[in-house]
Amino acid sequence: MRSMIKTGRTTILSMLLCCGLLSVSCRNGREEIPERLPVIYRILGDTAYPWYIDSSALPEKRDDLPIGVFGTSPDDIQVLETILGYDAFDNITGMPGADGIHDFAGEHFLFLYTPPPADSARTDMIRTMSGMFRWQDERPPVKALVVAGDRASVEAFDDIRDLIELGNLKIHTVSVLQSGIDKTIRVIRDHHGERHNRVTVGVLAPSETFAMKGYDCLKEDVAVVFQPFSSGSMPSLDNPEFMIDKDLIRAYHFNYRQSEMEYRGSRFNPSYMKAASVENAVRYAVTSMVEQLRNGSHPRLKYIVLGHNVLQNYKDVILESLVSLRNYRSDNRYVYRHIIDQEVILTDPQGQAAATLYQLLRENRLAAFRSTPSCVSVYTPEMIDLTKYPLLHVCINH
Repeated sequence: MRSMIKTGRTTILSMLLCCGLLSVSCRNGREEIPERLPVIYRILGDTAYPWYIDSSALPEKRDDLPIGVFGTSPDDIQVLETILGYDAFDNITGMPGADGIHDFAGEHFLFLYTPPPADSARTDMIRTMSGMFRWQDERPPVKALVVAGDRASVEAFDDIRDLIELGNLKIHTVSVLQSGIDKTIRVIRDHHGERHNRVTVGVLAPSETFAMKGYDCLKEDVAVVFQPFSSGSMPSLDNPEFMIDKDLIRAYHFNYRQSEMEYRGSRFNPSYMKAASVENAVRYAVTSMVEQLRNGSHPRLKYIVLGHNVLQNYKDVILESLVSLRNYRSDNRYVYRHIIDQEVILTDPQGQAAATLYQLLRENRLAAFRSTPSCVSVYTPEMIDLTKYPLLHVCINH
């Protein structure tokens, strides 16, 4: 496993930076255009800057270059696993329709994960992502960048696209977070514009993403219920963020097999209880989300956005939990049936990002079309257990 390349000194701005600052002041008069950060102009114009990019030195032939995937959490590597296994297009014609061949077969990938620091996180993420656009020792520049981390999407995605446009770097970008939002808005506008056909969209995502208002724009088009989900903080009777409600223990429909739940006393009136598996954390989150609907005045739940990357592996659990909740009865009445649609649809931001990426590569003639297996290089500050990702585990050995 390779480590991230460290950079060193900083220097004085070049002439381009000076011109860039003048450009920013002009743009500030247009309120709809955000101010560009000075770091963007340093990257493009200060030849002594450690993160400087010389656009004239980038390869003209780009189809053989790798695809970059940038994350801010170890869980973000799941996005790469999804891309590797994606098959929704005919690779000969490029038209929609699986052909039994992975859509990104033969492509090379770089996965770079770095947790952003507390201070200057936006600037740091811009510099780190931009490092994937140039040669670094033996690591080649990328032809496309998938931003897998929510924080990077919220805080720095527009900046990195700004940098690419200003520097004419010809690198295509996809945000997993934004892909899920765009897909949801398209579906809502196409199918649920009439007043009599209103629905609710549920979003399962890290609490940090909600704190950053990452999904707030959905509220402009549809009723939304936000439910925090964590793969690392297990629900329990004393967890302040994910607290198990004793009155809902039957509704959670926990899986008690193979020690996936820890409890003392009665199963339905325990003195101690804690989930011991991600599956049961998912069941808890789904029930908690639906319970929010019961306590409010939302229309029926029709869509759920899988806003946490590990949820990709728990689609069946989510759908099973919804069926259980629709059938759940208390005092001889259905508690949740009226607020859960008979056919809830899961929106997969990772799959949508993969589809967008594939179409961008095809339209711009950047697909590699190699006959050799895909190859993956991973750059992380800590070891990641790749055995949990079967396709990635195989590809990284090539």
